[in-house]
Amino acid sequence: MSIRRPSSRIRTLEPGATLVVTRHNVNEIARAAADGQLAPDDLREVQKQLASDPALREAFEQRAGMLQMVQQTVGGMKISSDFDSKASQRHQRRQELKARLEAEGQDTTAQKLSSVGLGLPDEQEEELVGAPAGFFDSLSHSFGAAPWWMVSGAFHALLLLLLTLIGMAIMRANPNDVVIVTDLAKVQEQEYDQEKPRDIFKKPVPTEVSDMPPVDQPVVVHEEVEISDHVETENNMDMQSAHGDESAISDVPLGGVGTVAAIGLGGGGGGAFGQRLGGGRRRLATRGGGGVATESAVDAALAWLARNQEADGHWDTMKHQGKNNVDAGVTGLAALAFLGAGHTEKVGKYKDNVSRAIKWIISQQQDNGAIGANYKEHWHPGHAYHHAICGLALAEASAMGRIAETKAAAQKAVTYTTDIHQYGEGSDKLAWRYNAKTKAADTSVSGWFVMQLKSAKIAGLSVDAGSFEGALQFFDSVEIKGEVNGYSGGRFSYTKGSKETLNNTAIGLLCNLFLGRKAADLQGGAEYLSQTLPTWDKGLGKGLDGNRTFPMYYTYYSTLTMFQMGGDYWKRWNDSMKNMLLPNQRKGGAEDGSWDPIGGGDDTMAGRVYMTAMGALCLEVYYRYLPITKH
Repeated sequence: MSIRRPSSRIRTLEPGATLVVTRHNVNEIARAAADGQLAPDDLREVQKQLASDPALREAFEQRAGMLQMVQQTVGGMKISSDFDSKASQRHQRRQELKARLEAEGQDTTAQKLSSVGLGLPDEQEEELVGAPAGFFDSLSHSFGAAPWWMVSGAFHALLLLLLTLIGMAIMRANPNDVVIVTDLAKVQEQEYDQEKPRDIFKKPVPTEVSDMPPVDQPVVVHEEVEISDHVETENNMDMQSAHGDESAISDVPLGGVGTVAAIGLGGGGGGAFGQRLGGGRRRLATRGGGGVATESAVDAALAWLARNQEADGHWDTMKHQGKNNVDAGVTGLAALAFLGAGHTEKVGKYKDNVSRAIKWIISQQQDNGAIGANYKEHWHPGHAYHHAICGLALAEASAMGRIAETKAAAQKAVTYTTDIHQYGEGSDKLAWRYNAKTKAADTSVSGWFVMQLKSAKIAGLSVDAGSFEGALQFFDSVEIKGEVNGYSGGRFSYTKGSKETLNNTAIGLLCNLFLGRKAADLQGGAEYLSQTLPTWDKGLGKGLDGNRTFPMYYTYYSTLTMFQMGGDYWKRWNDSMKNMLLPNQRKGGAEDGSWDPIGGGDDTMAGRVYMTAMGALCLEVYYRYLPITKH
């Protein structure tokens, strides 16, 4: 293949070499094809590759359409110019002929000239003006004595109408298109500064949350999130990320223990992906009770994760103080930490890290959709945690990056979750346990599966509505109805018939909120969690409830839950969470930006990668998911 204009994306191929289409060179290949620069074999190879990759085919067709429009516009301008030139030339010669005939005393009326063309025999007219050389010369002859400016004006009007119709046909907007608003000037990436302050504000910054007066009912006091029409290109971002299709989650027909009108909306937006980058990210962080300190800590955590990612995209937990091989689930958590800050497979400083992580997760998926089946868990058999966490990462990546391969893998993971792993069929579904089709479900595992399906629904994937109904029935069976500080309900046990625990109450509360239950009906659980605020305690073994406590696991789910509850619940929790995480993040050296594994259970089993990913996710709470709006 030879290219007339050298390109940095396409090179002259040696004989026998194959032209490979990528998202980096698809525009140049479309231009080469439009210009007729591709050899027949290369063109066939391009067509073959595009047929197997819908995303590349769409990009190629869009570029080809633009080039076609440009070519038609330029061609029309050339035709118009030629017509004007010929019309002007013919008018000038006609005037010369008229003057000559007048000098000879012959009839020069317009009617006479029109009846005989230019008033000369054919051979004389051809000698003076030239024989018709093509369509436009013939057209000019046909118009005869019509004024040249009239003909030109009519032709220009027709040409303008034609180009307008062509442009409308090619550029007609798709209602599903994402409109990207960004600054024209590219923001220069800033080098990571480990000296940047990560301490809690010495002078608290007033926020709308802290300034809000207490309310009786409901306890949800978040105002509606105002989405800015201008996303600033800071924090190493170059365009807007998707926050999910809220309309896609409004058609879940559930009944039974609760009627869910909108999974993930919770009555007004809760659970949909928030404004995760640039000005929107910073604004929501400050508004929710974070700010410079929390954002600096998130950046430091992501920098550590990026430095310690393996070349193939996963994180090796055994290299970083992990006690067991739990790489699949921990890789899913690390990917979620990047996604939570707005980095996707397409945009952001860490887009390469996200892309490699997602590709590795997809490589661990089996034909039936299960992910991480080769990885076992420390406390119990099965791979449920690995699958649900990785499935959640795929769902969010699918919604934010809109890459066909990721979407297909995310859908396969959803189908495995609802059709193969969840217990029961149809209206008899319940929830999930370590192994597939286990009737005795538990709250901890089921929480991750609900989060996966919620995000999948927001991403526009196909999710069986019966799976949400089954989850609600299960959570109803493990909810403790007694009162706490005058509020009933909202506390949850691990399995049916067991005692409530802190960890499982946090998980049960969050899932019920995202499944549509009113926060006012769950205040008992919020009161219960408020009695054990997060703290950094290396000797932490048992919590207030006397059960084994996992500090980071408990803090992660409770942070998401209290953010959705809002009001004084969130203010008190947020202050304690920042006091737990910010002063204890490692500063300087190889471990800068990470958190040490402390406590027990998952926190020490999965090691430093797990702790750092979970810490980042806690501090991204302000913009990761939209809050439930006030009613």
